Amino acid sequence: MFKSTLKKKSSINIIPMVDVIFFLLVFFMLFTTFRTNPQGIDMQLPTAVTATDQSETNFIVEIDADGSYYFEGETLTLAQIISEAELRNQDNEGQLTIIISADKETRYDNVVALIDQMRDAGIYRLALAAEKDGS
Repeated sequence: MFKSTLKKKSSINIIPMVDVIFFLLVFFMLFTTFRTNPQGIDMQLPTAVTATDQSETNFIVEIDADGSYYFEGETLTLAQIISEAELRNQDNEGQLTIIISADKETRYDNVVALIDQMRDAGIYRLALAAEKDGS
């Protein structure tokens, strides 16, 4: 018959909220420090003011600082890359563009050898990759 006039005081339990905020903080700290490029090869491209964006369908050959050749993230020999480029060039009716993405620390010999082999295989559309200089 008589109702209690004492109301229970509501309170917000903040401990689970602190746990969630701490988890988010750690998550963003960890995953913003990992910087990788799509193929996972650590490349330091030279910069150029006149660099232009290229199509993703081009044949991109990467050369790291040690002189190893990569195509689509796999380490290949120069002969394997040339034969793959020849096949792709035939599929594209001779209109394939080879983009050479060489690390700025690689030897010039590695780049020249790749260009020479590509031209010897009948592929003349060659481009050098560079990062756009923002200054």
